[in-house]
Amino acid sequence: MRTDSNLGFQRWHSLPTVYSQGLRFNYEEAGDGLPIVFVPSFSGSDHWFRYQLSSLSDRYRIISVNLRRAGRRPRYTLELLLQDLAAFMGCLRVREAVIAGHGFGALVAAQFAVQYRQKCLGLVLSGAAPSFSAFSEEDILTHFAPGEIKFEGFFARLWRSLTGGKPQTDEDTGPLAYLAQHRAGLDHATLQARLKIMHRADLAPILADIGVPSLIIAGARDHEAILAGSQILECEIPGSMLEVIEDADHFCFYTRHDIYNQIIHDCIGRTVTRP
Repeated sequence: MRTDSNLGFQRWHSLPTVYSQGLRFNYEEAGDGLPIVFVPSFSGSDHWFRYQLSSLSDRYRIISVNLRRAGRRPRYTLELLLQDLAAFMGCLRVREAVIAGHGFGALVAAQFAVQYRQKCLGLVLSGAAPSFSAFSEEDILTHFAPGEIKFEGFFARLWRSLTGGKPQTDEDTGPLAYLAQHRAGLDHATLQARLKIMHRADLAPILADIGVPSLIIAGARDHEAILAGSQILECEIPGSMLEVIEDADHFCFYTRHDIYNQIIHDCIGRTVTRP
């Protein structure tokens, strides 16, 4: 185990962790240059962005982070997750970054661009829409999560935390097997808290206030409500750009990572500059 008491870093089995105000963030990082912070969807983890870590890190500093679980206090809100993201960036001494969010993470990223404007150089939103209120809980669980979600008990989460292991799953085959095997270890309270945010959050009132270069990426085979929502984002976010990847689904960052990464490389390299 490697510890740096000044920065609050701790590594166990080479998995980096930072601590801020008693909160633990697991994350992965690769590369140097312009930072791009990837925020996963409601069941995702930092492991989901392995292709971005491997392919984009030759030019950018790629960082992927886990979101906190729900606890008894404080109340689990979108505002709390924004504060977490700002604190996490501070721990890594990242003053400003492109924020890339997928699904639920796109809600966090877009709101972050408005509330923490000085820390956000640009946005990448995928599998995104201004609101997910039209989706039922069953729709979200079946469309936004790869495979069947299984809850982890306390000791299972503790063991995985200590060993750096992945959640247990029966899905060992298929194009989304890796994502299913590397989901965040969700408990029932966290799942319900994130579903509540997805049903209540509405980005429509703030879209015109997003003043950074914004890239929206969608898979052509994603849910029709996501495709329609992506078009609304392009229309309402000033100067934004929409790219639709053919033969790609909701998880286009993974299933068509080659095209997804190239789009980011082309767009971010052209539109985002560090002051």
